[in-house]
Amino acid sequence: MRRERIEADQAFFTERLAQRGGGRRRSLRRARALAPHLGVHLDGWCAHPERVVTVVGSKGKGTAATFASAALAGAGLRVGTLTSPGLRSNRERIRVDGLAVSRRDYEALVGEVAATLARVSDLLPDDGYISPSGLFTLSALRHFADGGCDAVVLEAGMGGASDEVSLVAPGVVVVTPILSEHIGVLGDTVAEIAAEKAGVISAATRDVVAAAQADPGAGLAVRLAARRHGCRVHRVVAGAGRPGPELAPGFGGLNARLGVVAALRLLQLAGRTEPEPTALEAALRSVSLPGRLSHHRHGDQDWIIDCATNPAAITTAIAHATATVGPPTSVLTFVPHHRDAEPLLAALHGQAVVRVPGGRSTGGPGGGAVMRLEAVDLDSLGPRVLAVGPVYFVGELLATLDIDCERSFRAARQ
Repeated sequence: MRRERIEADQAFFTERLAQRGGGRRRSLRRARALAPHLGVHLDGWCAHPERVVTVVGSKGKGTAATFASAALAGAGLRVGTLTSPGLRSNRERIRVDGLAVSRRDYEALVGEVAATLARVSDLLPDDGYISPSGLFTLSALRHFADGGCDAVVLEAGMGGASDEVSLVAPGVVVVTPILSEHIGVLGDTVAEIAAEKAGVISAATRDVVAAAQADPGAGLAVRLAARRHGCRVHRVVAGAGRPGPELAPGFGGLNARLGVVAALRLLQLAGRTEPEPTALEAALRSVSLPGRLSHHRHGDQDWIIDCATNPAAITTAIAHATATVGPPTSVLTFVPHHRDAEPLLAALHGQAVVRVPGGRSTGGPGGGAVMRLEAVDLDSLGPRVLAVGPVYFVGELLATLDIDCERSFRAARQ
């Protein structure tokens, strides 16, 4: 079974592909102007920051967002979660109480967005295009309002101030580790990137829950942004606090803790009672994060799958696999044509590496990476397989192995 492809998905890419507004840049003004036509009342969300957690950073945002959502659900709230990207389907980007929007509801939602955009396009500011992630954000907010969500957790895409999640004022902001991966796009230094991501902090924000940053300039940029708005900063370090590494292995342990701390701060901000310890533990233990050092049984094989795309993450994945199921008999990976393979393969030195063949990008939506997973006989990889690579490779592999990605956690009332 392959990754689910829905024709309606293309509607979210039309403005970017058509280079609306000259293709100069994504336009938050245009997205804001579209919102009321979609029945999305941004002012209503901004008037209640105690209902909103926004997650920014370079790595681990999805883990933090999922654990924050699970913790809020453990307190009895109905929670909407926006994450990016999806693994087996873009439907997974929009969830209520951990469950991905159904295909029927998703197609109806995307259809309404596409029809509305076509109808009012000429009435909107023409200073750029509405990005695909922006249209997902507006669609998610509409779905969350229709679903009667008490709280929402919004994961930013690549940026912060430049991302459409900044159209909503969060009561709590989560900052996961910030790396140099977007140098030259969001800023010329890690500190500049951090400042851009911290741009989601607003006058409505009361708490910033931030990972200790490896780059001192990044940490300072986050603290300065918080100070400008009078926010409390809660610095979370690896290896201490809750939830423990048993709930999220590897680097995920830190990001899981960030999410839980953020959820508890939001509950306090809203004047709500913290979840009972047993309810919180049950919600957190129900979290399922395929592709984040996830374990799967396929026939006689033990698989560990991780979206590891840098040497440190790859090294962590190897150590985790070795400690839990034993040394990998094979490491399956895909290195896209545009990436420098040398440091990634150096981290895999001494392993039995099997590379998935591919080719140059087609330039289509989602990067259009050419990848031929079907060229690899998965059954020949031995009893213990570690798979590491970019998210679209992981998504295709999860679909091939038919791993369920529909539910990220289970709310107590379900």
